[in-house]
Amino acid sequence: MITGVEVSKVEAKRELSEAINNMKFNINFEDVKTAQDSVNVGFTFTATYEGGSASKATKVGELVIIGSVVARESKKDTEDIEATWKSKKTLPLKFAEDIINLLNFECGARGTLIAYSMGFAAPLPISRAKLQESPSGKGE
Repeated sequence: MITGVEVSKVEAKRELSEAINNMKFNINFEDVKTAQDSVNVGFTFTATYEGGSASKATKVGELVIIGSVVARESKKDTEDIEATWKSKKTLPLKFAEDIINLLNFECGARGTLIAYSMGFAAPLPISRAKLQESPSGKGE
């Protein structure tokens, strides 16, 4: 069960003054720390704002939020999360999906005021993430 989100750094930069016509989102899991029933997942959320045309997009600016998600899990789930991270540098699908959906909401809400002050649109991903196992064995 996810118990909180801690933000340690927020950064926004506008590189060009042209109109924004596209946003791209990325969430990276940076590290995972476990202790008994506690899981701490470090993350970087990035919203990249683009202008230009579809055939030649230009980066207009970027919003980056760095922090960690804190969760309490059963001892077995904590061990599974730790083992998956150590062996594959990824998270079990259901746990990863829950974190991604939480971060889409949290970072979108927290980033809205910062984005507004930079002249960016709110960093709100439209759809809910649904992960599934790929044929290669890595989550997508």
